[in-house]
Amino acid sequence: MAMILAGAALLGYGDEDAQQAGRAIREACLEAVAEGIRTADLGGHAGTTEFADEVIRRTRTKLEVWASL
Repeated sequence: MAMILAGAALLGYGDEDAQQAGRAIREACLEAVAEGIRTADLGGHAGTTEFADEVIRRTRTKLEVWASL
């Protein structure tokens, strides 16, 4: 999660689209953890691939919804 959030933070220094992607990634990470999808270091049972796939799914959904607004 730390590496994903670090990458999202770097996007904050880009153009508007990059900043929006960074926000979507940050929100997706935090929402996944809040809903119980956690790796072992955070007290969960998800593997790193499972967690990353969930963050990707949530990020895509957010960006699609935001694009339609």
